[in-house]
Amino acid sequence: MCVVKSRVLVDFSDIVDVRKGWRSDVFNQIAKEVEGKPRSSVDVDENTCFTVVVGGSNRNRTFDLVAKTPEECDTWVRGLKHLIHMSKTQEKSEQFDRWLMKMFRSADDNKDGGLSFDECLSLLKQMNVKLRKSYARKLFNQANSLTRSSDREQVLDENEFVAFYHLLMSRPEINTLFSRYADEDDELSSEGLSQFFYRELRCTKHADDCLELIREYEPSDLKHKDEPKMSVIGFTNLLLSEEFQLCESKHLAEVYQDMTQPLSHYFIASSHNTYLTGNQLSGESTVEGYINALTKGCRCVELDCWDGPKGEPMVYHGFTLTTKIMFHDILTDAILPYAFKVSDYPVILSLEVHCSAEQQARMAHHLTTILGELLYLQPVDDLTQLPSPEQLKRKIIIKAKKLKTQLCKPMRMSKAEDINDGQDDEESSQSEPDSDNEADEEPVQADGTISSTVVKKQQVPVECHLSDLVNICQAVHFHGLHYSKMHGKCFHMSSFAENKAKKLISNDLDGFIDYNRRQLSRIYPGGKRADSSNFNPIQFWNAGCQIVALNYQGKESPCFYNEAKFKTNGNCGYILKPSYLRDQTSYSLNDRPAWSPKVLRLQLISGQHIPKPDNSTDGEIVDPYIKVKVIGMECDQREFKTNDIHDNGLNPVWNETFEFPVFYPDLAMLNLAVKDNSNTGVNELLGAYAVPFTSLREGYCHCPLLNEQRQPLSPATLFMHVSITE
Repeated sequence: MCVVKSRVLVDFSDIVDVRKGWRSDVFNQIAKEVEGKPRSSVDVDENTCFTVVVGGSNRNRTFDLVAKTPEECDTWVRGLKHLIHMSKTQEKSEQFDRWLMKMFRSADDNKDGGLSFDECLSLLKQMNVKLRKSYARKLFNQANSLTRSSDREQVLDENEFVAFYHLLMSRPEINTLFSRYADEDDELSSEGLSQFFYRELRCTKHADDCLELIREYEPSDLKHKDEPKMSVIGFTNLLLSEEFQLCESKHLAEVYQDMTQPLSHYFIASSHNTYLTGNQLSGESTVEGYINALTKGCRCVELDCWDGPKGEPMVYHGFTLTTKIMFHDILTDAILPYAFKVSDYPVILSLEVHCSAEQQARMAHHLTTILGELLYLQPVDDLTQLPSPEQLKRKIIIKAKKLKTQLCKPMRMSKAEDINDGQDDEESSQSEPDSDNEADEEPVQADGTISSTVVKKQQVPVECHLSDLVNICQAVHFHGLHYSKMHGKCFHMSSFAENKAKKLISNDLDGFIDYNRRQLSRIYPGGKRADSSNFNPIQFWNAGCQIVALNYQGKESPCFYNEAKFKTNGNCGYILKPSYLRDQTSYSLNDRPAWSPKVLRLQLISGQHIPKPDNSTDGEIVDPYIKVKVIGMECDQREFKTNDIHDNGLNPVWNETFEFPVFYPDLAMLNLAVKDNSNTGVNELLGAYAVPFTSLREGYCHCPLLNEQRQPLSPATLFMHVSITE
């Protein structure tokens, strides 16, 4: 545990980052206040400062700390990073025991290191476990007698409580499966384990591979025998491992798709108003918003840029009460260190520019001096298709307006002329009703630049140095699908408010899909979503839209689906679109396809350690049921529900099977939501998980449950069997 000055206790498993120096919003504020002052007059030395970033909710918390000396600061940073690494690499069983110890300490009110029988019963109820009192007493006494001396027979210490809880964890469904392949001594040999893989999972595991699994997951001395064996506990550990997760582990760990296709052939993880952590009217703007998005694999972030004091551009939501952050700080503290921390594939900076020409030039200066060679600066010339993610590895692309070369000369404008740069009906009008990109019907030139006539009419202050950084993502007005097909270039990129995109889908789905084969489209939430809510992204992915920008701070299903989609392909932020969204087709996607569907057979067997709503320790024991939902193309959408299991959050058993066809598996997603069948009429969410259909693992597997903020509810899981047939 890490104790900070304000007496906040932080578990190492909740720490997501440790940063040295002034690299947080609080420290950035200090940097502004001391700017220009001599170092000797500054109370806080940057070399003694470090920040601990803690997750556990959708918004990370930062603890900004100051050590006595730079050497002490280095020791803290190195030590914390080492302990965090050790925590992350613990075995599942060790993590589970640590969770039990954490629950024990939370219940030990008088901090004497022991829990009485009644205190144990109270804690079990908080953990959603209901037992007959006589049975609980029997297990209590059994655990108590393991190590406790007679002078304290009536309490369990931390380790005894862990032993007590393990006695409760009978898994009859796993015992039954284990007994099919175990020998007469109720032990599983390498040959028996090999048979399990072959018969149940339809895959081949050689004896040597099975021996390695036995040695890795068997906790007892059975693994040290001349002929190593596995007990039911080791078998359970194996089934809870990464190799038996519902989402194919290879899809989570590796980039397995073809990354050499044009950029327009990929779905791209994208954020809207990335700087905001709250609502669109009064929310806080933070650098952490960018760090959070980038570390989740986001590849397109948005910067709303406005004139700031002392000639420095600021980022915030214009004409609102949102707080402001410096454009410079976003580049130095977020984009530069985090752009390629989790993915080497390109990052797009979507600039919505409202700055004067002078401050646009300042933006260009910061971009070139801070990001340097990371910027993609190749001219488009006669480009006929966009470069691939592979070609653009570790490059940062600027998306903004582009001027003609002959118009590119320094512009000096008065404050009265500091108006919107005319970006495609961008979110500059988000405080107004959604416009449909129809305010200006002046044509865009075929090379993607705007004519001098249009510049004069719109008084768009596009500054030459910033314009020079724009190439393959040139923001242009949209003038219809037919016009784009005849005159559009692959590097022309338009943005659409959600209502405009819905109209295009409704009026000409096939035409919009064809447009998205050649050019990038960006879909953003409408201006009426002041609460930072999100639209359902599925409908836009189905139309081949690449950059479907969501408010990442949201807690609703859209963010859940978005994170589930992009965590696959190694969480690289790019997902290859299915062939029928990339290539010309002879059929309409409005119709059900002529081909035979895949058939998914899903057996929902049991649940483990299902929490109460919001992971609370108050209230009654839950009555959990599972809501199964298939999302994707309209013909694939399905909903099912299991029966509820009364008063059982520890190990509810459903053993229910559902079977259904899926015609467009490349666009389909399976969503599992565990809810409480409550007498109040509000069936609250207990945990959920979503996975793309193409990443489903067949056979027996466990599904880890997440909360509304997409954080793990460890050790809560679902146990199931999946099979897919043609």
